[in-house]
Amino acid sequence: MRNTVYKLIPVDFVDVDRFEGWAEDMARRGLYLHHLTPFLFAAFQRGEPAPVRYRLEPRGSFWSRESQNYCRSLGWEFVFHVGRWFDLYRNDDPEAPELHTDPVVHSYALDRISRSLRILTAVLVLCFVGELAALLLPYLLSDAPVLLLLNASGISTLSMLLLFLLLGVEFRSLGSFFRLRRRLREGIVPRRHSWRSTGRWNLGLLLFDLVLLAALIASPLVLRSVEWEGELAAAERPFPILELRELEGDPALEAVPSPITLEIFGYDSHNYVRRNWSLLAPGQYEVDQHLTGRGDYEPRLDMRWYRLSLPCLASPLLDDLISRYSDLRYAPEHYTVTEPELPGFDRAVLVQDNRWPGQELFLQAGNVVIYLDYSGAQDLTGRPELLARLAAFEA
Repeated sequence: MRNTVYKLIPVDFVDVDRFEGWAEDMARRGLYLHHLTPFLFAAFQRGEPAPVRYRLEPRGSFWSRESQNYCRSLGWEFVFHVGRWFDLYRNDDPEAPELHTDPVVHSYALDRISRSLRILTAVLVLCFVGELAALLLPYLLSDAPVLLLLNASGISTLSMLLLFLLLGVEFRSLGSFFRLRRRLREGIVPRRHSWRSTGRWNLGLLLFDLVLLAALIASPLVLRSVEWEGELAAAERPFPILELRELEGDPALEAVPSPITLEIFGYDSHNYVRRNWSLLAPGQYEVDQHLTGRGDYEPRLDMRWYRLSLPCLASPLLDDLISRYSDLRYAPEHYTVTEPELPGFDRAVLVQDNRWPGQELFLQAGNVVIYLDYSGAQDLTGRPELLARLAAFEA
């Protein structure tokens, strides 16, 4: 049997009384603290179970020769340094006097550590506020916050959540330290709090953080498997589409390729489909069509299609799409806005530019939201069966 055993540290040493209680509980099981590793593990030496006491003291409090002799006379032995601020002492005699008999004097001994931890707390608060601002400001300043939320990177969201949880654990430990110091200052000899509930909470958060970290590492691979793009003519996977040839009623129309993307990138961006994914909008498609017929007539239809995880976001998303893709806010006099009644849809907003042919149609059916930008001679609302079929697509 190995003489050294490694255990995950369930409580922060800044949470003084719970850390001491954990070390004492391990000693009653025959495991005696030997040192702490840099990776959240503590090394124990096996021995006979005994009611050993451990105490954390501010580093350097008993470093003088006289203090060391005093500690030894009471049966207290220095074990090792704990972090930057504490020394750990051990006493094998359960009847020996405590290192501190006056709680007020004990609280003064913690003052130097208290000042350092206040600085640490201020830094952590600034980090928390900075992260919160980085998370919320883009949405508060955006003219389309729901659309921005749907397109937010899952990786950035998971990273932010991971940091928030780690900060939460640290704030919890710091709060325990300052509560202990306050009770000592009031002359109260604090009762030893059980470390088990806090330990289970911390270990649960650690496990959750590890799951988040695994998801963070795996998310690029997952996104690569569900996101795809390609030319319409070569697409092998199903996708929602309102066929421009069918809308125009002319199957002879031919695709007009993009000379720029064909020459530079080797694909036709005028007739293209792109499938995206996010947690709040697992079904996202962008479909662009650009056709030509006889003469100079070249109809075009661009579509953005969303299936949302939360139906309550559908109507706000439709408003965001209107704000993002139409110029109503800047030149409302140039547009005519109507809300046609279309079978199968909860909302429909048609925006027509008075200066040239073209229509923008915004649709919502349950948790499906669609934006159509059409340039041509037909009426988008004149073929409701095509729109209903588009909304009924199952991703």
